Amino acid sequence: MFSRREFLQASVAASAIVGASGVGDWGRIAAQQSLTQDQLLDFETTGNVTLVHLTDCHAQLVPVFFREPSINLGVGEVNGKPPHITGKDFLDLYGLTPGSPEAYALTSEDFVAMANGYGRMGGLDRVSTVLKAIRADRPDALFLDGGDTWQGSMTSLRTQGQDMVNVMNALKPDAMTSHWEFTYGIDRVTEIVDALPFPFLGANIFDAEWDEPAYESTAYFDRGGVKIAVIGQAFPYLPIANPGWMFPNLSFGIREERVQEVVDEARAEGAAADVKQ
Repeated sequence: MFSRREFLQASVAASAIVGASGVGDWGRIAAQQSLTQDQLLDFETTGNVTLVHLTDCHAQLVPVFFREPSINLGVGEVNGKPPHITGKDFLDLYGLTPGSPEAYALTSEDFVAMANGYGRMGGLDRVSTVLKAIRADRPDALFLDGGDTWQGSMTSLRTQGQDMVNVMNALKPDAMTSHWEFTYGIDRVTEIVDALPFPFLGANIFDAEWDEPAYESTAYFDRGGVKIAVIGQAFPYLPIANPGWMFPNLSFGIREERVQEVVDEARAEGAAADVKQ
């Protein structure tokens, strides 16, 4: 059985043989599900631990048309460096083929034409399908939620994030950290966090009055014969992105020294790998 990577490479190569119109044809075939689920999920297992990371779904439960930006301004030394590279420059930098699935997912090049072919992306039902396939093949897989999960849709606004909490609880992450979750305010976040069946991590979130950690920093897992430390690093600029009255007693920031401190603690506990979200 050939791998998913080989399948996509062969498809792109076939498209090149039949000409530019063939790329669109391949896209339409993919969108019409002529490709089987087994083919799309067929990828070679390597190593002894698999990390599955979901982030920034912004409460979008169903597939959507998602277009990457045409411009991402970089100032000074970061000008022209990732992540401030878009479009054709992005394709050239990473050696991606125009018209390929990767080009559609990661750039805005020929977006309308490729959107008509490939269709919508995302959707938590698709996430569930992929996650189940990975877990069936690799039961020791570690599933991490990087945040920006509970906020961003009409239904999440109406339910104060509860629709996403219910769905994510069903997907059973091993741990999560936060970004715009705090847009709901500290009382609602506390209510949700207290009921979560998995760790809510934030090594860089401190109690502003006592200058001490407000949340657990690290969760430990034994997977594939390896002890893994997952360190939660929440979005550091929430007091700028949201009004401070929403979480008046919390202090965020990058806190490099704190990150190093918890990494050192994890290694002292015997962790063979530390994963910073």
